[in-house]
Amino acid sequence: MMHFTVRSSLVGVTFVAVLGWTAAAASPAAQQKPAAEQQEHDEGHEAGAHHHADAAALANPESSTPASIASGQKLYAANCTNCHGTGGLGDGKMGASMKVKPANLTDASWKHGDTDGEIFTVIKTGIKPAGMRAFSPKLTDKQIWDVVNYVRSIGPAKSH
Repeated sequence: MMHFTVRSSLVGVTFVAVLGWTAAAASPAAQQKPAAEQQEHDEGHEAGAHHHADAAALANPESSTPASIASGQKLYAANCTNCHGTGGLGDGKMGASMKVKPANLTDASWKHGDTDGEIFTVIKTGIKPAGMRAFSPKLTDKQIWDVVNYVRSIGPAKSH
């Protein structure tokens, strides 16, 4: 009886592990874009202002509270000022030497979308053609949302 229970447990664990791996591999987040599609997407970033519908659909789960904004400000100071500058004007020390000038986060021109979800996605995944690195996994999703709330506090009013 004991042998049967252990064997059944192992089969069940194996099934759950395979099922979880299959679901993760099938998810859009786990799938890479084909090289040609990724290159087209990257080149589109040079083409001007645009929106990303999937990113725009992301809802900000972190309320824009004083605590979230303060956390985001600390994270911004530690990770973003070299390029975007202390005030978010795109005038950081490293920004002057970059091929593509860092965005001014205080104006109304948002080249990669102006929703919280699009801002989150840009911070999380970066913008390779512009020289902006991805901040995931260095920052957690919660930390990135806090940065989004801070950027909103220094930038234009939310349009969506």
